[in-house]
Amino acid sequence: MSPLPEGLHASVDRTSDLPLGAQLARSLRDWIGRAAPGTRLPSVRELAAAAGVNVNTARAVYQRLENEGILRSEQGRGTFVSGSRGDAAQRAELRRQIAVLEGELARRPLGGSDPFAPAPRQPAKLMTADDLHQVRDDLLARLKSLDEARSEVLERLAELEAEDRLAELEESAAGGAPRARRSTLSVPGASVRWVGA
Repeated sequence: MSPLPEGLHASVDRTSDLPLGAQLARSLRDWIGRAAPGTRLPSVRELAAAAGVNVNTARAVYQRLENEGILRSEQGRGTFVSGSRGDAAQRAELRRQIAVLEGELARRPLGGSDPFAPAPRQPAKLMTADDLHQVRDDLLARLKSLDEARSEVLERLAELEAEDRLAELEESAAGGAPRARRSTLSVPGASVRWVGA
């Protein structure tokens, strides 16, 4: 077993109410905050042995820190301190924006099949900031398309209402009996207010 990097104290307090994984993650975050980007961390087995925890606990801690963007794993090489701490903040902000956009899409009822429905999700993987930018931009494009389609339908509804009002006025002026109202388009989620009789 190789020694732990200088300053890394991978110990846990089994009497604490804080779960072992959370304690280990906190110790690693503290050390990573002082470590140079690119510094190699011990293997999962080495970390587990040094901390006295199960290998699965150590693996889960590394995965959590990698998801936060402060570690990066390279297949066959090991786990390293991420080169860009700003990337983690940027990814967190992009994830927040994506959540807001997905919430906005979820609030918009769609009838039938959704032509803007996302492709089936791929297996989970750590998304880079570029990946998250692409997801956010795709969601913005979907929202814009939905807004444009809704605007077109509402404009057409307004035109139909205006045509109906004009026809009613012409019939009234000619002394004819009022005609039945023509049916109009239906838009899920659109509120239409009828004006007149």
